[in-house]
Amino acid sequence: MIDALQRIDVKQLLDAPANPDLDAFLLIFNRWRQQDDHPSDWVDLADYAHMPRGPGILIAGKRDTFSVNLNPPGLGLLTSVRKALEGTLEDRFREAFRRARELNEAVLAEPEYPKGLTVMQGAWEVFLNDRLLVPNSDQSDRIVRPALAVALGIAPEALARHSNPAGRLGYSVRLPKAR
Repeated sequence: MIDALQRIDVKQLLDAPANPDLDAFLLIFNRWRQQDDHPSDWVDLADYAHMPRGPGILIAGKRDTFSVNLNPPGLGLLTSVRKALEGTLEDRFREAFRRARELNEAVLAEPEYPKGLTVMQGAWEVFLNDRLLVPNSDQSDRIVRPALAVALGIAPEALARHSNPAGRLGYSVRLPKAR
């Protein structure tokens, strides 16, 4: 049943000054929203940057949502994959990371991207955003951890599981810098 997973959140952490100005993302995402041919099929833009530990500024699509996100463990570029994942669980993780990297590279290449925000190479957070299908339990961890590790080419022990049993199943991932 976990092989039907569609909701994977992948966040690449950023190094930033205290209280960074995120207004540039409004310009970038507004321009993106006007693209008719993007696979995510952008439909909305929202600004929650006033919330100190919130969703930040996001662009929502029918397939994915992308944001500069302020939720713990810190500022980052968050890709929330919502549909169009196929294959094994490993395949789904590979595709979620591919989409995240593609969107991250696109936003980093934008001329308005804030110069004070730098990518923390290899520092990622992964959340499975479906508590019914994949509860944060030892049983789910036994299935998910090896699949995520295989998809990323790392040892399962390199994944640090988030400890809140009431929260979503999630992992801190530190990939080698060469990735």
